[in-house]
Amino acid sequence: MATAAMVKTEENRLSAAGWVAVALVVLWLAAWIYQLSVGLQVTGLGQQVVWGLYIAGFFAAAGAGAGLVAVAVIGGAMGFATALTRARLLVLALASFIAAGIMITMDVGSPLTMWRLVVGFRFESMMTWDFWLLALTFILTLVLLYQKPAPAASGLGWVTLAAAVVLVAVEGWMLSSVAARPLWSGGQSLVSFLVGASIGGQALALLVIPSEADGKLKLGLKAMLWLNLVLVVAEVLSGVIGGSPRGVQEMLGVLTSTGLWLHVIVGLIVPLVLLIGGRSVKTAAGLAVLGVLLEKLWYLSAGQQKSWFGELPLGSYLPSLIEAIAIIGVVALAALIYRGWSRSVLRAG
Repeated sequence: MATAAMVKTEENRLSAAGWVAVALVVLWLAAWIYQLSVGLQVTGLGQQVVWGLYIAGFFAAAGAGAGLVAVAVIGGAMGFATALTRARLLVLALASFIAAGIMITMDVGSPLTMWRLVVGFRFESMMTWDFWLLALTFILTLVLLYQKPAPAASGLGWVTLAAAVVLVAVEGWMLSSVAARPLWSGGQSLVSFLVGASIGGQALALLVIPSEADGKLKLGLKAMLWLNLVLVVAEVLSGVIGGSPRGVQEMLGVLTSTGLWLHVIVGLIVPLVLLIGGRSVKTAAGLAVLGVLLEKLWYLSAGQQKSWFGELPLGSYLPSLIEAIAIIGVVALAALIYRGWSRSVLRAG
């Protein structure tokens, strides 16, 4: 009995990486307290560019959570995800949804402002719909995680998957419905968000599942990375060649920025090369997740750089140190949540 207790203690003890994650969370909390005391002027946002790294992180985390739900539900139905694997994926999805909720709360300014937005029930606002869909998907995923017995496929699983897809679709629709931002108009935003969610979900799944069970996920991730690359090239070419004068100016600004090229090289080409070569799958998956965040960041900032009113110069946006600390700290918090929650669920199962 003493030996069993010692083994359990060893399992619960944080590794060096775990203590680093704790330190990053503490640093993030300090940065958030500073932001709350000083205001949103500590960010790189301004009057022209009002959506930056926080919203990019929110979209990336919510999409990745939805993608993880899809992998868990479809993987269970197709038989390539065991019950334990599905549990890991659902816990990671829940951690991603929590991270998304934190990022949107930081973006609106404070938890009190977020609370007023939530209880105001202003359903004419797409942001309100987005929040309640995130909450609904979180609750359904939580119930699915603790469903007993846990079938490989269930009606609840497909309902949860449908809610996750609608969540991502509403986020893409929210951007495309902003008439003052031509870059986001049309169906490109919706398709981009769905592809990004698929990339984020499959890439995160590859980081946590056993290597012997990742064959279908590697194929799926490669296909989505190729599709994302095609979509980006099509977006740029259509903007430069067939766009309006305003659209051409916006796209030329994108081409001269580092955001697009970081996304294409670091988030698409390098992961594809690693996956095609069959080497460093975990590294490729991590870079693919980073690529989703980078795409959201350049896509958001590019859509806001040209003011709708007046002949103002192109606006610029560079994430501040506070925003960078927040993203890293929230990712560390999500990792700690996943570590503790998944071990608890797996022991109980």
